[in-house]
Amino acid sequence: MMSTLDNITISLDNFTDIGDIRLPPASKVTIISLSALFFVIGSVGFVGNALVIFVVLSDKRMRSSVTNIFIMNLAVSDFIIMIVCIPDIVQFMENVGWRLGLNSCRVLRFTEVFALYASVMTLVGVCVERYIAIIHPIKAHIYCCRRRILVAIGCIWPLAMVCASPNLFLHKLQMIEPGFTPCLMLFPRPLFLWLFKYSEFVLFYLFPLIIQITLYIKIGKQLFGEASFRAIEPAIGKEVYAETMRARRGVVKMLIVGVGVYFLSFSPHQVLLFYNTFSETHFQETWSYLIFVNTMIYVSSACNPLLYSIFSQKFRQKFRSTLCCRAPVTKNINHITIGFLGRRNRNITKSVKTTVTEV
Repeated sequence: MMSTLDNITISLDNFTDIGDIRLPPASKVTIISLSALFFVIGSVGFVGNALVIFVVLSDKRMRSSVTNIFIMNLAVSDFIIMIVCIPDIVQFMENVGWRLGLNSCRVLRFTEVFALYASVMTLVGVCVERYIAIIHPIKAHIYCCRRRILVAIGCIWPLAMVCASPNLFLHKLQMIEPGFTPCLMLFPRPLFLWLFKYSEFVLFYLFPLIIQITLYIKIGKQLFGEASFRAIEPAIGKEVYAETMRARRGVVKMLIVGVGVYFLSFSPHQVLLFYNTFSETHFQETWSYLIFVNTMIYVSSACNPLLYSIFSQKFRQKFRSTLCCRAPVTKNINHITIGFLGRRNRNITKSVKTTVTEV
């Protein structure tokens, strides 16, 4: 995805004519209000994602959950986004162009984009992990073991950097008018810009969205259906079964809401891409539009810890204990061993153990 503050209405018919992208000066009241808004969102996101990273790293049981490892990886990418967006936001509010030099322009935009790529790949990874653990629990201990998950995360970051590498070469400082030189992603030909934008749309928006919708629908049918996991209830007891299902459903609800927030936050960019593709006139940015888009994306990286507090009792207790500097009180249901029994044979012909961990 192109940086959130890039000019996305550059003329595609004549690329040398990039138009006037400088916005009219905003009033002091507007600047102060928006600065306060971004400060609040940034503070919540900074502290919240730092808390997620800390509580997972500091607790052995939290680290034992492969889902939590993915969640921590998502928090790392969101934390990076919260940091690298600060120079963009400050200069956006000043409306004076890019004043930090070409190298910082390229590095910061590259870092922002590869962190966004890492976020969406992590969301897909945790979705696949939950799908295997819930739909194919017998195979979960093979395909979703800690070692494989760490390898997957180890592959996400280099791949995200490779995909974001064009930002290191294509971002340039382009003077639009005297005293106004923004940091823009420039292409030698309009066709290259189209290919780049639609490749991003397909690889990092459309495909991940389709994959996650499909898998979460199947997970939802399994968890919220009448006969979900009824076969294993006699083996673990009614009370433990109910607790297990409640924990799993809570985790899935949390992840689905997180995915929804992420894709809704980036949908304005995708809508604008198609609008500029098929409309005879290109959309002209206004203060209201850019503030809405940038706030949505900033909120996307800041709200995940809030979702964990709402949907996950474990995270909620850990956050509270960390902020209040006291030991958490938790239920001892972190590891529930389930034995799968044969229905037609009194003897157990096959026993497979899997771990259900509350996030």
